[in-house]
Amino acid sequence: MQRVKAERTYRLSDEFFYNVIKVYGNMAGRIKAAIDTLFDMPSFGCRPSVRTFNFVLNLLVCAQLFDVVHEVYVGAPKLGIAIDACCLNILIKGLCKSGNMDAAFYVLDEFPKQKCMPNVRTYSTLMRGLCENGRVEEAIKLLDRMESEGIDADTITFNVLISGLRKQGRVEEGVNLLNGMKRKGCEPDAGSYHEVLYTLLDAKKIVEAKELMSRMILVGASPSFVSYKKLIHGLCEEKLPGDVDWALKQMVKQGFVPKMGMWKQILWSTVSRNDTASCIVFDTIIGNYAGGT
Repeated sequence: MQRVKAERTYRLSDEFFYNVIKVYGNMAGRIKAAIDTLFDMPSFGCRPSVRTFNFVLNLLVCAQLFDVVHEVYVGAPKLGIAIDACCLNILIKGLCKSGNMDAAFYVLDEFPKQKCMPNVRTYSTLMRGLCENGRVEEAIKLLDRMESEGIDADTITFNVLISGLRKQGRVEEGVNLLNGMKRKGCEPDAGSYHEVLYTLLDAKKIVEAKELMSRMILVGASPSFVSYKKLIHGLCEEKLPGDVDWALKQMVKQGFVPKMGMWKQILWSTVSRNDTASCIVFDTIIGNYAGGT
């Protein structure tokens, strides 16, 4: 590249520099070289596109070099970059990750000043930052704000809020949010169902969790191995052998193999602790199963 610059016999495109910066940042781990390349582009007779500029910003956010993000951002006018919504969203993501929520909301106020409009990704990122800082109520209020601005929430938005509610053990609100998604024209995905399912399991609402798992299976949102494990553990504690049998069959249908600890828990839950003879028999079965006989 130094030779190209000296000889000036080739004209390099923005796409070329985008790929060079990508190699520096993602493959070589040389982030400073990626930044230097971005700001050196005009000396090659090439102005960076906003796509290339935003790639560098996102690279810095992912590397958690939050101080450097601002330095690059303020260099946009020198490069002839017109700030867009994607650029501002990346700044908000970086500020949320660094825990600086006040500054993130300041950037939200910058959108109209830059002649940009916030979008669903803008609000989802802010909601995630608020939820991670335990400010779930404020995140829920943001949902109302974005809807009042004519921005439709998507599945990611709802999943962020449901996850925030789960961390605070707010079971009913999580269930209501899941049920309200379709009414707002948004289809729940496996992540939506799993967040609510884990919330129910954490709250020991085993019967409700089993009902939700049945619903998941009907709509094709396959439960995870962990969710089956937690459900079976709860069903064993509640002494519901019929439901345990159902969960085991569904688990195997999905291709999961119950572990030894799970079998032992199921067997022990079906026998009286005072029935010494049965306990000896079950321990022998478990021992033989573990030994492969």
